Amino acid sequence: MDLQTVIISHIGARAKKTPSGWMSLDCPMCTDKRKRGGFKYSEIISYHCFNCGYKASYTPGRLLSKRIRELLLGIGVPDQKIKELQLQAMKEKDDDFQVQKADKWTLDFKEQKLPKDAIPFEHVLNQKNPPAEALFVYKYIMDRKLDLFKGLYWSPDPYMKINERFILPFYFNNKVVGYTSRLIKEYENVPKYYSSVQPGYMYNMDNLFKERKYTVIVEGVLDALSINAVSSLGNKLTQPQIDLINGIGNTVIVCPDRDKAGTNLIDVALENNWMVSFPDWEDNIKDTADAVKEYGQVYTLKSIIQSAENNTAKIEVLKRLGKK
Repeated sequence: MDLQTVIISHIGARAKKTPSGWMSLDCPMCTDKRKRGGFKYSEIISYHCFNCGYKASYTPGRLLSKRIRELLLGIGVPDQKIKELQLQAMKEKDDDFQVQKADKWTLDFKEQKLPKDAIPFEHVLNQKNPPAEALFVYKYIMDRKLDLFKGLYWSPDPYMKINERFILPFYFNNKVVGYTSRLIKEYENVPKYYSSVQPGYMYNMDNLFKERKYTVIVEGVLDALSINAVSSLGNKLTQPQIDLINGIGNTVIVCPDRDKAGTNLIDVALENNWMVSFPDWEDNIKDTADAVKEYGQVYTLKSIIQSAENNTAKIEVLKRLGKK
C-alpha cells in the first residue's frame, strides 16, 4: 500500500520541504496559516503539528488508525479512497500474520519470587490452626466471590501489610514473573495494591497466544481474573503491547472500567480498530469484577461479547454519554 504517494498527491504544491526532511504545510486539523504541520516519510509515515500538537503515524503491517484516517480526510483524501487503503492494510496484515504470531518467543520476563513465605490458600486453610490474619483475608476473598478461583496466595510477612493482603501471581510461559497483592482494608499512606510488574507485562498475556475467537482486554487484574481475560494493568497500553495484541489474529474486545479514566482505553481501541463493549449493567457496577460478583461469570462474559461495538461513531457517542 503506497500511502506516501496518496499523501503527496493530495498535499501537492501546498507543502514545502524543510532541511530536516519534513514536508511542511498548513495543518488541516487547526487554524494554522504558517505551515507548522508536517509529514516525514521513512519506514514509518509521521505527521506532527507544532501549532495544535496533532500527531498521527502509520507503520507498514498495521491498520490505519483513527487519527491517520482523520488526517487523510483533512488533506482532502476521499472517504472511499481511505476505505480502500484500510482494506489493503487489512490484507497486508493478514498476509503477515504468521510472522507476527512468532512474537511470543521473542518475549522474555525474568522469573521472580513471591513475597516471603507465600503459600497457596488451599495449604493455609488445611492447617490445623490457620493464622487469624489469613482467615480474615480469605473472608474478604469469599465476600468478593473470588474463592472460586485457584492460585491465590497468602504471606505472613508484615512488610507493606502483606499479611493483610491476598497475592495473585503473574505467570508467563509457566513461570512466575511478578505479582500483585490486594489490601483487604484501608490504611492511611498504605497503597491498596502492592505489586511487582516487569515492563511490558500484561496479566494473563499467555491468553494472547491461545486459539480463541475473542480476546477480551480489561483494566484491572481482578477484572481479568474474574473472566479469564487479559489485563492492561491500568488504562494505558504501550506501543509494543498494542503491536503484540494486533498480531494475535483474534477479535479484540475492550471492556473498560465505567469511569472517566476508562476513556483512555477506549481511545486506544478506536486507534486500533478494536471493538469496545458497553454492557447494560446496573449503575452500581463499576467494573468487570463487580459484574461477576453481581451476575456471575458466564452472564458477565456473555454480556461483554453481546454488547461489543465496532462502529466508530457509536463508540464515540457512547463514550461521550458516559455509557461505560
